Amino acid sequence: MKLLTATTHFLFAVVVSAILVSGAVAQGPPTPKPVPPSVVKEKEKENIKTPKYPIPGQFPIGIEWGSGTTTERSIAVDPKVSIRMCVSQGTVKVNGWSRNEIRAFVSEGSKFAFRVLQKSMKEDGKPVLLSLVGIKSLPGGNTTMVDCIAGDEIQLDVPENASLELRGRDSDFSVDTLRKVNINNDGGDITVANVAEGVRAGTLQGNIVVERSQGNMVLSSQSGDIVAFDIQPSDAGDVFSAKTTGGSISIQKMLYRVADVISISGSVVYDGALPSGGAYSFNTTNGSIRLLIPQDSSCRVTAIYGFGSFNSEIPMKDMRQLSSSGPVKTIVGTIGAGDCSLKLTTNSGSVVVKKLQ
Repeated sequence: MKLLTATTHFLFAVVVSAILVSGAVAQGPPTPKPVPPSVVKEKEKENIKTPKYPIPGQFPIGIEWGSGTTTERSIAVDPKVSIRMCVSQGTVKVNGWSRNEIRAFVSEGSKFAFRVLQKSMKEDGKPVLLSLVGIKSLPGGNTTMVDCIAGDEIQLDVPENASLELRGRDSDFSVDTLRKVNINNDGGDITVANVAEGVRAGTLQGNIVVERSQGNMVLSSQSGDIVAFDIQPSDAGDVFSAKTTGGSISIQKMLYRVADVISISGSVVYDGALPSGGAYSFNTTNGSIRLLIPQDSSCRVTAIYGFGSFNSEIPMKDMRQLSSSGPVKTIVGTIGAGDCSLKLTTNSGSVVVKKLQ
C-alpha cells in the first residue's frame, strides 16, 4: 500500500511538470521591460540627419531649401540682367560675382519667387529683366504674390554686369560690384562700393556711403550724413550731386568736372583735386565749408558767407570783396590760371581753403 502511494505521487509530479513546461512553450519568451521615453527620444535624435547646406548654383528654379521661413532660390540669367526688388524690412547684402546666375537667400522671413518680366532676344532666351516677389499664404491652401519681401537677412549674388533697382521701407542696404545701382529707401543706411556705371541712392532717415565707384551719381538723405570717396565719371558728361537736409557731407578724391553739394544743416568737407574746366558748387545753410585742395589748383573762386568768415591758405590773385548791403559778404579771387569755377556758400559758418599735403 505504501509502495502504491509513492508511485502515485511520482506520476502526479511528472504530469504537473509536463503541464507547466507546455504552458511556458505556448506563451513564448518573456515580455521585455519597457524603455523610458527619454531613451526613445535620444534614439530618434540619432536617426535625424542634418540637411546639407546648398552649394551656390545647385538649385533649379522653384526649388526651396530648408523649412519654415528660410528660403533659397537660384536662376540662370543674362549677364546684363536688370533686377527689381522691394524689401519692407531686413538687412540686405548684394554682391556681384562672375557667374551668369542670381542666387537669393532669405533667412527668417518671406518665401519668395523670381518673376521673369522680359527675356533675351538671343537664342538662349535667358531673363534680362526680373523681380523678386513675396509669396503669401491664403486660406484654403492658396498663395498669392506680393510686391515686397522681408527677412532677418537677405542675400543676393548677382552677375557683376547687372543693374539693380531696390526699394526699402525699413532696411539697411549694402551693395558691392555691380554695373548700375538705383536705391530708394524710406529708412535705413545705404552702402555702395565698386559700381561701374552710376549710382542713385536716396534715404529719408539714414546715412549714405559710396566708395570706389563711377558714373553719374545722385545721392540724397533727409536726415543723415553722406560720405563719398574715390569716385569718378565713367562717361563724359557724368555729374556728381549730393544733398542732405539734416547731416554733413564729406567727399574725398573726386574726379568729376561738375559737382553740386548741398547741406541744409551740417558741414561740407572736400579733400582732393579740382580738375580743370570743371564747375564746383559747395553749399550749406548752417555749417562750415572746408576744402583741402592742391596748391597748384586752377580756379576762379566765389565765396559767399553771412555770419562767419573766409580764409584761404592758398594765395589768390585779384582777391576782393564785392560791395553788398546787409550781413552777406562775397569774396572773389583766382587761384592759378582760373581754369575751373569754384563757388562756396554758407549762411552761418566759416569758409576755409587749405593746402592739400
